Amino acid sequence: MLIPAPTGQTTPENPCVSRFARFKNNLNDRLFQQICSRNLVYNTCWEDPAVDRKALEIEQDEVMLVITSAGCNVLDYLLKGPTRIHAVDANPRQNALLELKLVCIRALDFEDFFQIFGHGGHVAMSRIYCRELRPRLSDFARAYWDRNHSWFEQRNRRDSFYYRGLSGVVARLFRLYTTARPRLKVSLLKLMEADTLEDQREIYDREIRPMIFSQQMNWILSRQMTMNLLGVPHPKRREVERQHRDGVAGFVRDAIDYVFRQLPISNNYFYTVYIRG
Repeated sequence: MLIPAPTGQTTPENPCVSRFARFKNNLNDRLFQQICSRNLVYNTCWEDPAVDRKALEIEQDEVMLVITSAGCNVLDYLLKGPTRIHAVDANPRQNALLELKLVCIRALDFEDFFQIFGHGGHVAMSRIYCRELRPRLSDFARAYWDRNHSWFEQRNRRDSFYYRGLSGVVARLFRLYTTARPRLKVSLLKLMEADTLEDQREIYDREIRPMIFSQQMNWILSRQMTMNLLGVPHPKRREVERQHRDGVAGFVRDAIDYVFRQLPISNNYFYTVYIRG
């Protein structure tokens, strides 16, 4: 069940906060709403569903309430056979994406489905959309994908759905960053081919980590505009800053350290799609 959540909520005013701070907070709220309420934010999920499965211990007789995001993890949870999953998101475009995935699963063979969502596009997407997908969509999803199904029309390798939406903007910037630093790009691809976790950890520590966590990168990660593109509102950013000694940049650094040093990256679809493109 896809349920759009209410939008337009703002942070309650705190009388102990200065007038300038309240103005800044309200401005950040409005900016976030303007950016995120008009765009698809996530084209793929960031959270690892394998970790969720272990933590949640999903049983077949359970009913789940989850944030839709890009719908990847909702579909993963379905493999455990819960009775029902309620997918809720403040951004109805995320539900439209999940609905498109569900319709593709029902209407297409595996090869076409994987071409669309595995490779990020299909040379015959317009025909497939009009004939197979559009008639099966709800009114909102149909109207949304009528305008945007061209995101999946793959004329070349760079015409990928995973460069669309706000997280797609970040993916494009990351691609430009690695293109400007070819040694980093080579090391990242080497990391993806590591045979063992020990090899992966060594490549990351020796070749990648020193290149990505610079003062410039810390500054970029600490900007609210960067967080907006990643779908992170400023109240969440402030909470991270309160809990982490090095702020948002330190939190991101620790999270990436954990992923690249403790988990096998070769089967992590989120990092695979953004590193390989």
